[in-house]
Parts: sequence; C-alpha cells; structure tokens
Amino acid sequence: MLKLSLVAWLIFSLAWRTTPTACRQTNAPQSVQEMLAEQLQSYMDTKARPCENFYQYACGNWQIQQQEQHSLRDRDWTRDRQRYQGQLLPTDTLGLIDHSVNRRLELLLRRKNESSSESDSSILEQMRLYYRSCKRLKPYNLKKYLQLLPPSNSTQWPSVGRGWRPEQFDWITTLGRLRLHGLNGVLLREEVLPRWDDSRNYSIYVNKPSRQETQPTGEGAMIELLLDIGQTKRTANALARQVDDFERKLHRLQELEDDEGPREMQLGYLDSYLPQLRWLSFMRQVRIDSELDLRSTLIIENIPYLRALSDLVESESPDTVCSYIMLKWLAFLKQQGPADISRGECVAALRRAMPLASSWLVGQQFSDPESESYVRSLFQRLKVRFGQILAENRMRLSPPLVHILQQKLHAVRLQMGFFQPDEMEDVEQYHVRVDLSGHSFYGNQLVLLRQRVEANHDLLYINVTNLANSTGSNLSYLSESWEASNSSPLYVRPRNLVLVPHGLLQLPIWHRNISALQQHAVMGFVLAHELAHGFDMSGMDYDALGNIMGPVEEIGASRQFRQGLQCLQQQMATGSKWIDEKLADFVALRLAYETFFGVRDKREPRDPLMPQFSQRQLFFISFAQFFCGRTPVLSPRSQSEAHLKHAADELRVMQTLANFEEFSREFGCDKKAKMQASQRCRIW
Repeated sequence: MLKLSLVAWLIFSLAWRTTPTACRQTNAPQSVQEMLAEQLQSYMDTKARPCENFYQYACGNWQIQQQEQHSLRDRDWTRDRQRYQGQLLPTDTLGLIDHSVNRRLELLLRRKNESSSESDSSILEQMRLYYRSCKRLKPYNLKKYLQLLPPSNSTQWPSVGRGWRPEQFDWITTLGRLRLHGLNGVLLREEVLPRWDDSRNYSIYVNKPSRQETQPTGEGAMIELLLDIGQTKRTANALARQVDDFERKLHRLQELEDDEGPREMQLGYLDSYLPQLRWLSFMRQVRIDSELDLRSTLIIENIPYLRALSDLVESESPDTVCSYIMLKWLAFLKQQGPADISRGECVAALRRAMPLASSWLVGQQFSDPESESYVRSLFQRLKVRFGQILAENRMRLSPPLVHILQQKLHAVRLQMGFFQPDEMEDVEQYHVRVDLSGHSFYGNQLVLLRQRVEANHDLLYINVTNLANSTGSNLSYLSESWEASNSSPLYVRPRNLVLVPHGLLQLPIWHRNISALQQHAVMGFVLAHELAHGFDMSGMDYDALGNIMGPVEEIGASRQFRQGLQCLQQQMATGSKWIDEKLADFVALRLAYETFFGVRDKREPRDPLMPQFSQRQLFFISFAQFFCGRTPVLSPRSQSEAHLKHAADELRVMQTLANFEEFSREFGCDKKAKMQASQRCRIW
C-alpha cells in the first residue's frame, strides 16, 4: 500500500510540474535579443554624460556586472574570493571569450576519449598528456628548465650548481641552442617567413631585435626571476645590477642606422662576410639533425648592429652575457607556462604550447556552418562598401593606383579558423613526431617548443607546386609567433587574409539570432578593422599576391594622404601608440556604420526593447561595449601595466568616436565637448 501511495504521489507531482495551472504559470525563455538588450543596459552608467566620456557612459557598470555573474557561476571564486579576484575574472570581452573556450576545452580534456577517428584520438591523447602533466605540477619551478637544458654540453648556467665554466661558454652557440627551443629576439632575431618577392616560398630572415625586445627589463623583474631559481637576495641584487648595465648598453645599439640595407647572401658567404658573428655555429644548433647547405640563402638586415653586437659581447665578461641570456630564457618560459596551477591556466598553457592542435580542437567544438555563412556575407558587404570608398578617391590618386588598390581588395579573403578541412592531414603529420609524457611537464614543454621551431625551418624546403594546388592558406609558419591562446582575429599580410578564430563566434560577440545592428556594430567592426590593416602604412607594402611590392611610396606622395597621416600623428600622444591601429579603428568604424546605415540620412524605427535610444545611438553603444574592461587587482607593477592597457581601450573608444562626425550629431555634442575632436582625421 505504501509503494502504491508513493507511485501515485510521484505521478501527481510530475503532472503538476509539467501542466500549467492558474496558480503556477510557466515563463517563456528569454530570447537572445532580449538578453542582449538587458545586458547592454546593465553595463551602462547613465549618470555619465555621453559627450564628455562615452566610455564611462557605455561601460561604467561592466565590472560590477561581471563580478556578480562570476560570483554565481564559479564556485572556486566564491569559495576564496579575495585570493582569486584578480586572477580568474576576465578583464575584457576577448577575455570572456577565452574563458568560455578554455572551460569547454577543459571539460573535453577531462572526459574519456570519444573521438570518432583514430587520428583525432591520437592528437587529443597528446593534448591530454600535456594537460595531466601540467595538473601534476607543484609548483611551477623554472629552475628545472636550467637543469634540463644547459647553455652547452661543456658548461652549466652560472650561479646554478657548480658546473659553470666561463672559458667553455660561447654566446652564439647558446643562442642557437635556445633558439631551437623557441627563444627569439634576444641579442638578435632569426625567423622563417614568406619571401618578400614570392610569398609562396620561405626564407630565413636575420635582423636585430625590436626596440621593445631590447628595452631594459629592470632590476626588480630580474631579481624576482633569480629568487625564483633559488638565488640569495645578495647574489640576486649584485647580478641584476651587472646585467642591467649590459642591457642598457645593448639597447643603445638600436640607434645605429642600417646604411647597408637588407642583403640576401648564401650561408657560406655570410660566414666570411661577417666572421665575427659566426653564424654557422648558430645554425648548426638550430638544424642539429640536418646537414647545412652552404649554398642556401638568407636575408640579413641591420648589419651595422650585428657587427656592434659582436664587439659588445666580446667586451663583456662571460658571466654577464650568459646571465643575461639565462634571464631572458627564464622570462620566456615563465610567459609560456601556466600563471598558476589551475585547470584554466593549464588549458591556457596547452593552447600556447600546442597552437595547431588547439586550433583544430577549438574548430571542432565551435564550428557553426550557419553562423560562418552569416559572417562571410557580412564580410562581403564590408568589402563592397570599402570598394566604393576607394572608387570615391578622396586622396585623388591616379587611376592606375586606384586600380591596384581595388585589385588588392578583391584578393583579400576571410578564413574561419586556423585550419581548413583539407589541411587535417598536415595537423596529423605535425604531431606524429611528438612524444609526450603525463608525468614530465618540463620535458613536454621543451619537446613542443623545439617541434615548433623545427617545423618552421622545414618550410624552407616546401614544394611550391604542392602549395599552389592546395586550397588551404598555409598559415603553419605562424605557429611559432601566433598566440593560439587567445581568440583574437588577425590580418595576415603575406596571405591577404582576415583570420577569424572559431572561438570568436559566441556571445557576447556573435550569435546568429542577434540583430543586424549588433552584428555590424561588433563583428562588423572587428572584420572591418582587420580588413583595414591591409590598407594601413604596413599593409600597403604588400600587393595583391602578398609580395612586398605594394604602392606605399606612390600613395605616400599624395597631399591628401600626407595631411590625413599628419592628423593621425598629432593624436598619437594619447591612445594607441601604433599609427596602424589608430588608422584601422577610424576606418573600421566608418566602414561598419556606412555598410549598415548607408550614406543617406534616413531615420530608422526604434528598437521596441530599448525605445529610449535611436538605432544609431545603439550602434555606438554596442561598438563601445566591445571594449569594456576592468583593471585587475594584482601586484603594484602588474596593476600599473594593466591600468595603462585599460586606459588605452578607453581612449581608443573615445578618440575613434570623437573623429566620427555622425556620433557627435547623433548625441548632440557641442563643439567644445570632449567627444569632439578639434580636427577630425580621415585617410580613406
């Protein structure tokens, strides 16, 4: 009888839960557009004046909303709020996207292998081995790398153990050994890139490091690294002062002019032309398993710097030079590894260590053919409008120059995801030589770093005929430099390609059911920004074939172009420090806006979900909210850097809108308002 009563009660309970009654009404699920309308308004600080600080107006409550959402969503964060507040919460929109991607990959890596094909299983198993080895770390110990990889077979690192033999240290051999394991831009830069005159082929480029790469690290950062590997405070302080002095001398070499210009020469000839560099010793480390072809060529730039570098290094003590290289190596490894031993950080480290496999897996998880079709259509509309802008010829270029630009625009393509379906075999071949362990994170890291460098140098022997017959974009050369740990889109100049990672196709940036206005204001701006990089100061160097034979000098001779460029340069004191980025922002906002609204002043009906705003006001609010972010609570030094980045995003929004006349008109800003530029800049 009791069993029958329980059964009857269960049936009654289920019936009551699934049947609407007058006492209990069911609520219809919220649509994507309703959810986004609610989110857009929750981020805004309507007490701020849009003509004085539009970023505060659009994003003033973003940080509060994110903290509330994550405190409900993340149990680890709520359990120990003070400890994780500055680490786990994403600091901007792309951070939210990556947080979502990492969580999904984490679930997949923790699950048993359910792949349908043997090749998928093999790649996924390698990724799981790396992830498990990372999770077993306690804690992340940089000194392990120094023990696994000494500067040469004849000596250990200085101040680490008792095996340091300064007479056996050779700086160029050590650089080559570390270059094989991913280090670059220390003392010099060596990389494999598409050739300037034939982008289908590759060549080695040798150059000085960038100015940023030789910027003095600072004694504080060096002391922190030295303490991490077990040095005493006294030793760390003394060594940091010594290395800092060398680093400042090195940075001053950046001022040397390259009066010889780029030169292409055979490997054997370089050894006699610049004997003090001893380049063959470097290459024998990088191509340690291959015999060097002395007739092969490379392209070398900034030869005066390389001569002065050799003199500087020879004048310094081996202890100083080796310690400098060691500290740069440790800083690089710290950046590559996990920031802390957590599931999310281990996934982020995995995406950095295995960029090709991670890109493939993200594509498997996030690929959505219907959404991709919408995005391609949007990209095509942006190209059409940009073609019309080029035809308007504001810069009064000659017809042949306009034709060249139109040809290049026609050549620019959109690619969704790092790999195309027909390139899956390349991913398999890339990982066939990788042998990872679930118990040796440091060994795994060195194996994967070396694999990336070796694979890039193998491109020097690529068969151009096979490449021409492939439908893929051959982006594997980016595997060493492109950070697959984020979902940011990019423009690939030698390929005339806008690359949109699959992970970007999710909220809050994209959903197939969001309004057309939001599609243009956010994804439209993102696509237009990357498209504009094909026509910025660097992009115009490249022609329709991706060769560095573009008409940048001819266009630079235009008076209208020079005036627009001078206007941009005058605004460089604040905001973005890169003129190409500022130019791309200004072009992209106009392009996305005019693609959606057209060029005629026609009023649109208001959105019933947000009737207090006009359609054009909503466009600008949605655009600005793509840049919403917060300053993380970290160490004083990190906090300062994060604050500067945050401020750059704020100024980026404000300067871009202040240079667009339609914004001021829509919000009724007077001429003295902060959101009105004294002189509006426009190039295209």
